[in-house]
Amino acid sequence: MASATPGSGVPTAVPVRRYPAVSVRGQIVAAALRATVKPLLSLWARWPELPWPYNLVDHAGRLLTVAPGQVREPVELNQCTAEWVRPVEVSGNRAVLYMHGGGFYVGHQHLHRQMVSRICRDVAMPVLTVNYRMLPQNAIEDSVTDCVDAFRHLLQSGIRPDQVVFMGDSAGGYLVFMAAICALEAGLPAPGAIVALSPLTNWDHEPKLSARTADACALFPRSAIRALTAQATGARPGPVIPSNRRPPRSPVDENLSGLPPVLIQASTTEMLSPDARLMAGRLKQYRVPCTLQYWDKQVHVFQAAAGFVPEARQAIDLVAEFIHEYVVAHSRDEAAG
Repeated sequence: MASATPGSGVPTAVPVRRYPAVSVRGQIVAAALRATVKPLLSLWARWPELPWPYNLVDHAGRLLTVAPGQVREPVELNQCTAEWVRPVEVSGNRAVLYMHGGGFYVGHQHLHRQMVSRICRDVAMPVLTVNYRMLPQNAIEDSVTDCVDAFRHLLQSGIRPDQVVFMGDSAGGYLVFMAAICALEAGLPAPGAIVALSPLTNWDHEPKLSARTADACALFPRSAIRALTAQATGARPGPVIPSNRRPPRSPVDENLSGLPPVLIQASTTEMLSPDARLMAGRLKQYRVPCTLQYWDKQVHVFQAAAGFVPEARQAIDLVAEFIHEYVVAHSRDEAAG
């Protein structure tokens, strides 16, 4: 069923590119997550207000390094830090602004450094990862503000907006859309493209929990989605959001006019699969070019395993092709004109 009315709430049919093959390595990753991380998330969902050592997760990522031929450089933003990963032999006239996942609780550049390094190598562009403020000390509104500030930093450094790619996974997939929307609301230009890997786009968790993909997800139990929604919106006792803060906005309910071309990648067997399809439909309603790609039986943000899983490598290759088409080639066409 299609709708010609933006924001009408009626799903819009969106062409989907399917990648049905699943390798043995992909199955191994799914089995490992189902046996280890999923039970831990079930435990967290019972008592999310406890002082869990979220920082330890990111500190474990300090052991991860960037690829040869790349350098790291810290950046100070208004309310947080960021980190550049740069190819030594590539100029800095364009950039990927990366917004990491982690459920708004964990992440930062250490845990995502290896994935960011691969993106930097494959797209041949510097990548700036934002260490945005997170739950439970801060509201998601603060996370969005930090990502918009990082975009301002890139613009002030002389990079043209059409040469910036907003890219993020999971919670970062939420942020790429909200940062672009809020940038436009603040009078800033849109980035050149958006790449969202398994994005969270809807704070209404019922469509996710009622979908068939909820039982198939190797990472998230239903209870974790309920707990995250309650914590993020301040609906659970021991409020995270101060009384003067608004609950987070859902990208699928926002005005999407003016957004640049979008690539969304997701798995057919993950909890956030309905969010990817719903967001693609909303983008189509607003006539925003959107490519929706689904991989069968992969885990949430399977692209992070690109060093091990062949489907993940293929997905990152397609990200590089998308960025080349809408950002790199666009820049060359303008230079030629």
